[in-house]
Amino acid sequence: MSNKPLWLISYDISCPRRLKKVHKYCAKRGWPLQKSLFVMALTKAERQTACDYLVTLINKESDKLLCLPFTILEGSFHLMPQSPLMLIHSDPRLEGFVS
Repeated sequence: MSNKPLWLISYDISCPRRLKKVHKYCAKRGWPLQKSLFVMALTKAERQTACDYLVTLINKESDKLLCLPFTILEGSFHLMPQSPLMLIHSDPRLEGFVS
């Protein structure tokens, strides 16, 4: 497992063409949790580059893009095929929404 910080990347894209581009980019660089929800291990510079690029792909008036930091706690897990990963947030604004 990477020692890089984990980031949750989520999007809601209204145009199929833009959606395909964003999905392709995220699928190459992260672990899919759902169709438009990915976890990526990124350094600060990599996260900035990724988010800057994703912003160029979307329409800021009609699309949504979310990039949240996550940390892993020792011994935790995420229930999904072939993954020992559990996402634990360190952002108090998400209390009650994400374990």
